[in-house]
Amino acid sequence: MLSEIKDFKDLHSSKRCFIIASGPSLKDLDLEPLNRRITIGLNRSFLAFERATYHCVFDYRLYELYEKELQNSRYLFTLEDRPFGIPLTLLGTNGFSWDLEEGIYSGYTISYFALQLAAYMGFKEIFFLGLDLNNTEKETHFFGHDYSSNNHNNTEYPKMMKSFEKISETLKVRGIKVYNCSPKSKLKCFPFMSYEDAIKL
Repeated sequence: MLSEIKDFKDLHSSKRCFIIASGPSLKDLDLEPLNRRITIGLNRSFLAFERATYHCVFDYRLYELYEKELQNSRYLFTLEDRPFGIPLTLLGTNGFSWDLEEGIYSGYTISYFALQLAAYMGFKEIFFLGLDLNNTEKETHFFGHDYSSNNHNNTEYPKMMKSFEKISETLKVRGIKVYNCSPKSKLKCFPFMSYEDAIKL
């Protein structure tokens, strides 16, 4: 039984995975093909795709709102002091951890948390879905409007994008290919690949 973070080191060496974020563009995708692929769901992504291979969350509020759904996760990765899940030590905000036994950085977003997890697991091709970082539409997420995200365009998203931009070149040098499959995304440091092309690989 995989129960500690060290059990996941290079578990999927040289494989590919899909990280499912929560942006509005997720609504435009047929996620059924992901049932045959390795997936990492984030936050409330289970409302769109119920059975991700792995799930990541560190927001206390989601534990309160979706306790049952989170308990149904095959493997849930979170931070220390959360009610349940495989706990990781938060090392800070800025940085990138290659050894999750030591801890992990937040990068201001659960998507950055998941990127470190995917690298630790040995994935060499990583596809982000719903990583829009763009609140120009009426809805902030695929499931509707989250009022806590109202001003993210001006406050949180620039910090999140900076985190990804800082690590993008290092990932490339290490042979880890990261693709952004959201045509609506403001994040440009990772090359775009359409979801349709990604699921053909």
